[in-house]
Amino acid sequence: MVPCYNEAQVLPAFLDALDAQLKPLNDYRFELLFIDDGSQDDTLKVLQSVDEHTANISIIALARNYGHQRALTAGLDHVKGDFVIFMDADLQDPPELIPEMLRLWEAGCDIVHTVRTDRSQDSLSKRVSAHFFYALMRRWVLPELPVNAGDYKGLSRRAIEGLLQYNERVRFLRATIATLGFKQVEIPFTRPKRHAGKSKYPWISVMRLARDAIMSNTVIPLRLALFLGVAATGLGLVAGLYTVVLALSQASEHWMSYAILTAILLVGGLNLAFMGILGEYIKILILETKQRPQYLIREIIQPGDSD
Repeated sequence: MVPCYNEAQVLPAFLDALDAQLKPLNDYRFELLFIDDGSQDDTLKVLQSVDEHTANISIIALARNYGHQRALTAGLDHVKGDFVIFMDADLQDPPELIPEMLRLWEAGCDIVHTVRTDRSQDSLSKRVSAHFFYALMRRWVLPELPVNAGDYKGLSRRAIEGLLQYNERVRFLRATIATLGFKQVEIPFTRPKRHAGKSKYPWISVMRLARDAIMSNTVIPLRLALFLGVAATGLGLVAGLYTVVLALSQASEHWMSYAILTAILLVGGLNLAFMGILGEYIKILILETKQRPQYLIREIIQPGDSD
């Protein structure tokens, strides 16, 4: 199951690499399900041009770009295999791990995580932010979340059926999968460079994903707001006593200015921060209440349809 967004440049190399790994595995029947997430390049044309005798390919073309997590959701709703592998087409999820994933599934594992042991190909800022994100998630939000495990995973049919029972609109699938239970195992690997094209996760998308991951799995930000509010109240009282002392002792003729400035900065800043936190949770509640479809499909192309 491969979500794609503007991957026309890398798809030929990806399909060749994938075919090289699948051909020797004669004991299995494979279906390749590609989800075109509203690509604006020739991604769909490249997929349709693949010879049906080379691979058993099905394509789901979404009505527009919905994002990586919803594209994966579209694939989950339509995939039929006994063991399902999620992977991206940029060759940073090496197909060479597929035989080992199948072996672990045959050994009784329901969920196979791939864990990046070397992120030297990432920028320093991305490595640092990833470190703090996983530290925060495992310490305060989701202890089950494997560190540096992306969306390159393998799931058994019963794990897929369990995952399909989760109907959240705000999604962070790798966290949901980690909470499913069943028998889970990790495969370490070194993540290679992107083969071609550009990353589809700019900083703004990474920050949104981190926000959704935290706020859809914990109410800790609300509790933090409560604790900060109590602390701010204490600081306000101390500042108030200090201004009273200044006024009585006439140590400063500007004591009233200090008091007003303290109150404005403390109360105003905290109110804005807390309103922002509440706003994010209210947005999640609105999205869940509306129950809008997570994606719309423009067309589904089965093997042979492109002939």
